[in-house]
Amino acid sequence: MQEKKTSNSKRSINAFDAGLLMVVLLALAGFGLAKAGHAGVNKVIEGTNKVAIDVFITGLKTKDVDIFKVGDKSAITIRNQPVQPPMTISAVQHWAKQVSFLSPDGKKAVSMADPANPIAHDYLVTVVDEADRTADGFVIRGNKIKIGNQIELEGFKYRVQGVVADIKATE
Repeated sequence: MQEKKTSNSKRSINAFDAGLLMVVLLALAGFGLAKAGHAGVNKVIEGTNKVAIDVFITGLKTKDVDIFKVGDKSAITIRNQPVQPPMTISAVQHWAKQVSFLSPDGKKAVSMADPANPIAHDYLVTVVDEADRTADGFVIRGNKIKIGNQIELEGFKYRVQGVVADIKATE
């Protein structure tokens, strides 16, 4: 006769089952947090404002200093996401790229146009459009925008990178 072997070893969970259990638990936790309002996907839109975004572009090398024109349309890209339709340029300021030197007496710093780069210019370009307002800032067509964001402006003759220097609601 054959004798039955009995095993007194404990049952263990294999790695695949443990991973699957962890994924299910994390999904349930994420769903619960989103329902409770603790996830960033459910920001409440408080209203729509017309906003002006100041974009600072430094050291743009161009002979055409009037490359940005008030009233022209400029496509923008925020975090590699194009924003459509293009925004309208409402104001432009430009000046020659400045560098600092010590005065001849060595007591103070003076700034002057960069002699090594005579075609470099700094620009402050203001673009306007409508944006949704949430409790923590403005959202332009699904892209949250804040001071310090990298932004790209694109027109017929240019595609340049800048930084958001200011964003404000206008009426």
